[in-house]
Amino acid sequence: MRIALICGSQRQGSLNARLLDALAALLPAGVTVDRIAPAEVALPLYDTALEADPAVQAQLRRLHARIAGADALIVASPEFNGMMTPFLKNLVDWVSRLPRIVPGAPDAFLDRPVLLASASPGWSGGALGLLAMRTLLSHLGAVTFGETVALPYADRAWDAAGAPNPMLRAGWAETVGRFCAFAGVRRLAA
Repeated sequence: MRIALICGSQRQGSLNARLLDALAALLPAGVTVDRIAPAEVALPLYDTALEADPAVQAQLRRLHARIAGADALIVASPEFNGMMTPFLKNLVDWVSRLPRIVPGAPDAFLDRPVLLASASPGWSGGALGLLAMRTLLSHLGAVTFGETVALPYADRAWDAAGAPNPMLRAGWAETVGRFCAFAGVRRLAA
């Protein structure tokens, strides 16, 4: 199974990138990880006038292929004003448009299992942003896993050595395990 990891934060030292790393470390043996780094996403702000630009299309095709080629996705994003980040929304907007730009291109999100996660230094753990991500990805046909990983007070979740709190890690391991079983069953059914 191949799982693509997408971080909605571009910030160096991002709490959500750290959360994605922690979740990736809990994936079962045999799972291949494709981490789509924010630096690899060089897409302009979505504009239909740019859809025909060859440079934009080339970048879009590469990102689309990585997402469409994954058996499942894990997406972690901070919450901005109760939503996902503009960076993540823009990435999803562009990738979802490729089938309309290039006839025959598959819908990258259609039927794709997705585990949603968010880390926040605040008390909610990004809960509103998770709802916004679920709404967007479900609208595009993704199969968002019922459970999420919401990490409140994320700036205090790791010890001095960089290890997550053991109780958090145990809960994440259970969620990741159930998600992989869910994604594997969907993959076999496809």
